[in-house]
Amino acid sequence: MMAMGRIPFRAIGVAAALLVAACTPRPATSVGAGAGPSPALASEQARASLPRVPSRTGPLAIDVVYPGEGQALTTADSNFVFGSVGTGGTRLTINGLPVEVAPNGAFLGYLPVPTNGVYDVVAEAGGQRAAARRTVTIPPTTSTGGAALSIVGGTLVPAGAVTVQEGERVTVRFRATQGATARLVFPDGTSIPLPPRSVVQRAEGFQQDVSGQPREFTEYAGTFAARTPLTTLRGTAPVMVAPLPPGAGTATIELVRGRDTVRTPLEVSLGVLRAGETRVAVAAGDRPDSTVIGQALPGTGTPYQWFFPVGTVFTVTGEREGFYRVRLTDEQEVWIDQKSLRLLPAGALPPEGTVGTVRVVPRADWVDLRLSTSDRLPHRVTADGNTLTVEVYGARTRTNWAHYGPEDAFVRRLSWEQARTDLFVARLEVAEPVWGWRSFYDAGGTLVVRVRRPPRIDRDHPLAGRFIAVDAGHPPGGAIGPTRLTEAEANLAVAKRLVRMLQQAGARVLETRPDTAAVALGARPLAAERANVELLVSLHNNAFPDGVNPFTNNGTTAFYNAPQGMELARALQHELIAELGLRDLGIARADLALVRSTWFPSTLTETMFLMVPQQEAALRDPAAQERIARAHLRAIEAFLRGKAR
Repeated sequence: MMAMGRIPFRAIGVAAALLVAACTPRPATSVGAGAGPSPALASEQARASLPRVPSRTGPLAIDVVYPGEGQALTTADSNFVFGSVGTGGTRLTINGLPVEVAPNGAFLGYLPVPTNGVYDVVAEAGGQRAAARRTVTIPPTTSTGGAALSIVGGTLVPAGAVTVQEGERVTVRFRATQGATARLVFPDGTSIPLPPRSVVQRAEGFQQDVSGQPREFTEYAGTFAARTPLTTLRGTAPVMVAPLPPGAGTATIELVRGRDTVRTPLEVSLGVLRAGETRVAVAAGDRPDSTVIGQALPGTGTPYQWFFPVGTVFTVTGEREGFYRVRLTDEQEVWIDQKSLRLLPAGALPPEGTVGTVRVVPRADWVDLRLSTSDRLPHRVTADGNTLTVEVYGARTRTNWAHYGPEDAFVRRLSWEQARTDLFVARLEVAEPVWGWRSFYDAGGTLVVRVRRPPRIDRDHPLAGRFIAVDAGHPPGGAIGPTRLTEAEANLAVAKRLVRMLQQAGARVLETRPDTAAVALGARPLAAERANVELLVSLHNNAFPDGVNPFTNNGTTAFYNAPQGMELARALQHELIAELGLRDLGIARADLALVRSTWFPSTLTETMFLMVPQQEAALRDPAAQERIARAHLRAIEAFLRGKAR
């Protein structure tokens, strides 16, 4: 299962099992929205080149792996239940509905979520009978007009400390019962209306149900302009401005329908910066090569498009949900976690920068693009084919010299422009597609963008001499199967085989997790960067979040982040689909820690879904593990051969 940028794996993992005609005497039977595999899916499964699920005969014993006792589900419609009964040939029902059991005793049901939150599981085999009960917590529904008047917990925003510019509009919103009237009442008795509107929530991403219907909610929302002096809202004190005086009151949300009224406090402390007032912050980290991440919205965890080195100086214009809003240009702002920035004392001068000489400095393994900046301004580096673009935010040009340095066949063209009043852009065109890059400020404050030279690859022996990182995904975390095979176990088994194959082909290999010991997520790509590997492949197997039908949505996919990883992802996806015959979910760019490094091409594969019994059983099979590793090997070879010159 991927490590970041996805819906988190519930409890110990949302792993479920899928039965196919080749493995069982009759089609799988499961009930609920989108229940059961379609004929097209059954045809795909029949073609899938996976081993049959082995038969098992043992004592009848029900082991419900998911959901766990007391599990808080995130869906109230339909969901999966999976586990094992210890023996094949078992008749199994969950809440009276039949669920298929695989020959090894694994089972998966996709069923309506019981309104009372109770799953009753009954198994019968060989004259024996076993029963188990699993109780879960169900989320409240908010779309029924006849429901009791209530505000959905956790949906009221803003909360905590908020700082905005004077006159900036503050939006208050929450989800609640339909058919009501809502308003925000300030301590002085004035109020603003919060009219209702329909909000549609659609599934997003490769781990969501591609066939599911969007969910509709009723949201109440309104805005007001922030003013000084501030005497209206009270909560956790903001960092950027002084807290409210002791006499300040608390604003209240009021929801009314007929004779029913619900009131709840708006726990916000709203700080207001006067016109033109800002604060200054510096990117902080525990290592000189640390970066801080900028996001388009606070607290979303995505998308990760901005990576700022330690020492970068920012103009801070607001705060919300534990994030600072920083200004890049007059037209663009991003949000950074407050823990990643050090706020300077009030009155510190905001960064005002220029870019002077731009210089190319060739070295044996890379080329440095050096930009003389008057301050450590925020910047962004992007690559497109053979061109690397550097945007320096808040910078004006005083560039008169653009030095190419000694003649170098790798360097084609250097150019720059003042794209906007507060945006300087430099472009470096090189002779081959960009293999990797990194950026940092050196001790003298010069912005250095280091462009890596591609390795020299032997077309006939593309792996000879190459240095490759193989990452066996998890632990910590990871998915689990119905017979309790963990993703960490499966990943390591395949990774060990891939490492052996790469070494036999002449490659050097860095194993980011060489054994069963847990390795921190961030330590893996960092180790690969410090070792100067030439590419990275992270091996995973997948899981679904609550509410996704595993019968109709499982398959294979490969993820990348930096653009140079896309071709590697395509090669891996092609070989895995050809080898295993599972559904092609396509490749995707995703904000995952293991593929975020820009210093080398990197890809994360999600070969199978551990929740699927046939797929979990295959991942236990040494022959199938060998085939998965061999498919990865062929893909890496094909990718490197395509880069040979």
